[in-house]
Amino acid sequence: MTTRDLLGAALRRWYVMVAGAVLSLGFVYVTTHQPPVYWTQLNVLLLGPKNPEFPNYLEDPRYTLYPMVGVVVDDVNGGEAAMATASTDTNMVGQGLTDGVQVRVPNLGTQWRRDLTANHLDVQVAASTPDEVSRRADATVQRVAAALRERQDELGIVPGMRVTSVAATDDPTIYQVGGSRLRSAAASGMSGAAMTVVLVYWLERRRSRKPSTD
Repeated sequence: MTTRDLLGAALRRWYVMVAGAVLSLGFVYVTTHQPPVYWTQLNVLLLGPKNPEFPNYLEDPRYTLYPMVGVVVDDVNGGEAAMATASTDTNMVGQGLTDGVQVRVPNLGTQWRRDLTANHLDVQVAASTPDEVSRRADATVQRVAAALRERQDELGIVPGMRVTSVAATDDPTIYQVGGSRLRSAAASGMSGAAMTVVLVYWLERRRSRKPSTD
């Protein structure tokens, strides 16, 4: 089918073109009027007991706490495994999670050779307002502390030998995540137009394949 034939088909199927244009405009409106998403990330450090006999792990790497990190993450998530990522740079919004909290063991390696030996938890929060992100982040830091305390209570760890948790920052930066409205409108409009043209072409091919009644 030539370009001229396609233009003729579009004129004959004008109702399909009108319907496609209306639907395309609807898609453009939806994609350009999505509510904003706000996101933050912070690390929650696990600190070992500090006394002359058992120094803080930040001073002596022999006293690593990464096994406890996995235990606490599992407790906070209720046994549900967080999505595994190939890099610590991957955020939850990039995974399609735009409303919620994600607590995971950071992968310090690669997608081919994972390294889960971090002594901190990777906490990410996404919500529709900065205030909600801040509230959820504070609540998650408290949940981590509570899970760590409950786990050590079950094990009967004496106070002087307990692991504690602390947020790496008290005021994490909150980012607004979102793409360009212009690019979203262009992509939605072009996709709608392409689908409409393909539908017209398919209808014309189907009509031409029907046997003649003469």
